[in-house]
Amino acid sequence: MKLKRIFAFLALCATVLPLFADIDLQATYQKDGAETTTSQNFEAEAPLHVHFESNPSSLDPGAAVEWRITNLLAGIDVTRYEESFDFDFTAAGPNVVTLSVRQDNVIVQTASITITITASHLEMPNAFSPNGDNINDIYRAKKEKCKSIVEFHAYIFNRWGQKLYEWTDITGGWDGTYKGHPVKDGTYFVLVKARGADGVEYDIRRDVNLLRDHNNQENTTTNP
Repeated sequence: MKLKRIFAFLALCATVLPLFADIDLQATYQKDGAETTTSQNFEAEAPLHVHFESNPSSLDPGAAVEWRITNLLAGIDVTRYEESFDFDFTAAGPNVVTLSVRQDNVIVQTASITITITASHLEMPNAFSPNGDNINDIYRAKKEKCKSIVEFHAYIFNRWGQKLYEWTDITGGWDGTYKGHPVKDGTYFVLVKARGADGVEYDIRRDVNLLRDHNNQENTTTNP
């Protein structure tokens, strides 16, 4: 008799207790040229563009999805209410992304992921050799030493202070030409103004040695 009462009670609970949505937090981002989707914590460089999906199986009446992104170091506290959305991470430190299901304004289910944006770093080389051998032909920021740079502006000058080139895409660079013609071997000057995701300001000023194979120089070499 007691077992019958227990089963009857469980059956009653099943009919009156709401079945909240099953959620599956997924973050999709680009890493090393490939698209990665994960529900696990990860570390990456800024700027980082992430697409978030909650993938709810169903939502009971009165239930809603809520996202919250918190970075206490950067003072970030963002709330979204869509089932999916995109977000750009530009501040260093741990970003806790929490997905919740609210039923009548009460949180009944949660999932979370921590995305840690690395501290910034930036280095510029002191030489390059634009001779067409596809080895160090472009003067640019050192890829292996460049992390979480969110603003970048570089200028190249000759020894007379004349600006020869500038670029704002950190993956870009100078090919050793001026107005379409290769410049002479010698020492030039680079000025870089940049900002990291952690707020660090970079003001890099240094010589750049252009070392081209003299035997391969074109007759069109100019001296701006």
